[in-house]
Amino acid sequence: MGYLLGLLWIAFIAYAMFMAPGQSPGSDPVFKELLTLRSDEPWLLTVFSWLGIFPAVYACLLLRKSVKARENERTPAWPFVLFSFGLGAFALLPYYAWNSNLPKRHTYNDVPSAKQQSKQRISRVAGHKLTHSVLLVLTLGAAYYAITKGNIERFVEAFNQSSFVHIMTIDFVVLTFLSTLAIFRDTRLTGRTAYWTWVGLVPLVGPIIYLLTERRE
Repeated sequence: MGYLLGLLWIAFIAYAMFMAPGQSPGSDPVFKELLTLRSDEPWLLTVFSWLGIFPAVYACLLLRKSVKARENERTPAWPFVLFSFGLGAFALLPYYAWNSNLPKRHTYNDVPSAKQQSKQRISRVAGHKLTHSVLLVLTLGAAYYAITKGNIERFVEAFNQSSFVHIMTIDFVVLTFLSTLAIFRDTRLTGRTAYWTWVGLVPLVGPIIYLLTERRE
């Protein structure tokens, strides 16, 4: 699995650099409009905003784990999560490729040392139901805005003409499929049934529902 994810990461980079259609971001007016949130197409703004919510969802999945569980990883998750807010799947794919071994189950009842308290605070925020609820409201609110006000044909046109929109759309699809792996790995840590893996196929909403329905022991 690690090799496949690594190959996917390399292929994604190569496609984005050499084969994505449309204007490059430097000369792309759509990119500039989205960067300043001035686009008049709700679907473009919605997908762009979802790419900001998705890393927060991955942060909740990866950083809410116990300190003990994180210490058993080959590499810490937080640098990849941090960079994912700007790079999306480009930052998360190498993390999952490197940490391809399935984790063993751990509990959330670790008592942090003085050096671990800051990490524990981040874990509490990432695991709090209020955090997950806010992410769900933002996701559904953006979806409602796009469905009621947007024109999907304009989005498709931008997908074919703007390299940034093209890449961000593929990035969103990759993040959606990657969330199934993220949930599956998380079920190994939490002891939940692996059937939850399939909710990851529901973009953004599925992983958030997975987080909201979790019961801490």
